Amino acid sequence: MVSPASLAFMALTTFICLAVPLGGMLWIWSRRTPEGSQRWPHVWRSFWAGALAFVIAQVLTRLPLMTLVVPQLPEPWSGILLSGPGASYLAGLFEETGRLLLMLWLMKALHRWIDGVSFGLGHGGIEAVLLVGTANVNNMVIAGIINAGGWDAVAQSLPPEAAEQLRSALVDTSPWMFLLGGVERLAAITLHIACSLLVLAGIVHGRKLAGWAAAVVLHGSFNLVAVGMLQAGVHVLAVEALLIALAAALWLGILNSKRWFEPDRDSEVAPAPGIA
Repeated sequence: MVSPASLAFMALTTFICLAVPLGGMLWIWSRRTPEGSQRWPHVWRSFWAGALAFVIAQVLTRLPLMTLVVPQLPEPWSGILLSGPGASYLAGLFEETGRLLLMLWLMKALHRWIDGVSFGLGHGGIEAVLLVGTANVNNMVIAGIINAGGWDAVAQSLPPEAAEQLRSALVDTSPWMFLLGGVERLAAITLHIACSLLVLAGIVHGRKLAGWAAAVVLHGSFNLVAVGMLQAGVHVLAVEALLIALAAALWLGILNSKRWFEPDRDSEVAPAPGIA
């Protein structure tokens, strides 16, 4: 039987994946000036641009290449690109390139600090939903079948070893492990906001390549810290604690980065047709 605590933490992680990006955006969108007008118009355009950047860079480009093409490359290239450092910095390279291109394409008139934050929420939010949220929903459905006594019927349609591994992963895993996915997503969304602000600041100050390169290095290094520690045998709780500490440090940088952008001038933002 899957414990109630495991189910609760699966649900909480799923809630985090949805509530943090959408709740953050709803708060941003709802802010008003003293006169009653919207403080940050057109922020949803930045949010959806960020979500699209992840889909293009990862779902449609990097993941298929890493699955279908890279394993077929001759050594040492295949080994290098699939290694911890290679995969970590390739993720940064693809995602930050997508971030830069989508900002140049869809955010020509949206260069405020809040647009960088909104873009990061969209990018990190869709990643959280696709990589963690959907997996947890699937886990909750399977856990419900197990607890209702219907697992034997389902297991018959699977290879015996795969069926036992799936059942064991849900029944025998410590409940706290199901919460760590949500904690890790909080750190990842923070990283995406920080990288978005780096890239956008580069665009604003006419140093696109510098902002892009800084974001690639930050993104890849953040990934490599987690991957390297896990490969070294460090306990996953220690890894997650470090990621949260790094995310807290990133938030200090995010808040201080406001000085890289001009003060909000909402009336001067060009309309974004068809998007609130």
